[in-house]
Amino acid sequence: MILQTDLFPVSLKHAFTTRRLNKVPPGSKKGADFRINSIDETVQWWKKLRDSLFTKNHTLCIHNQEHGGNVRVVGPDEPLGDLQNVDGFKFRILGDGDGIIKPFGRVPVFIGITTADCLPCIVYEPNSHAVAVIHAGWRGLTQDIPGSAIRAFRANLNLNPEDLLWAIGPSIDRKNYEVETEVIAGLEASGFAEADWLTNPDSIPCWIKSKRRDHYMLNLAECMRHRLVSLGVPGNQVDICKLSTFDNPNLFHSYRRDGEIKGLQASVVG
Repeated sequence: MILQTDLFPVSLKHAFTTRRLNKVPPGSKKGADFRINSIDETVQWWKKLRDSLFTKNHTLCIHNQEHGGNVRVVGPDEPLGDLQNVDGFKFRILGDGDGIIKPFGRVPVFIGITTADCLPCIVYEPNSHAVAVIHAGWRGLTQDIPGSAIRAFRANLNLNPEDLLWAIGPSIDRKNYEVETEVIAGLEASGFAEADWLTNPDSIPCWIKSKRRDHYMLNLAECMRHRLVSLGVPGNQVDICKLSTFDNPNLFHSYRRDGEIKGLQASVVG
């Protein structure tokens, strides 16, 4: 099953997927290895996703994700990375990073990320038709990956934040995501502050104190939204999916719920 946002035009091919990607077979003694070409079934899953949304000549571009703040802008028609072809499925691994921005081009390419509890983001600029995918957990937020993406859009494509449509897919919810003080300190050092929502009675807190001392309940999606608005993206151009990866085991994999990564969701746009 795939999820889409009403924020984008119907013509834009995109999807947040449910729990199918890289599922470790029951009883398998092989550890979970989530590189795209690690398990035959993984390539077949990506191939099926491509064929259902795009066309068979689309090439996938994806990162080796590192939970950081690195955003890469690829060329419109000739993305970097060694081209690989597994059973007719073409893909490029662009190196390490957590965000890919692609301008409109004539060569059929789709870009993707994978997540368990982290934020999957798909971005679209309707005038230029540029697209992006962003993977952001608390580490990416402390390294200000939304700021890196906004700056990359402006510096490389001359696109302003007020023109971006930003969809955030399913992620872990606040009531199930407890973090220590060090995480909050890292967020504050990156520009997040309680004053951003405490002074606004209609605002949703990015974090609240936990029942445990020196622990907080973190709302990743609201952290992303607050940061985007502070960077100039209009609030009504940020769409947050309310489905929790933790609370919906039949739909999503969750690292916090399962205690390990048993599989991933994908988010793609082309």
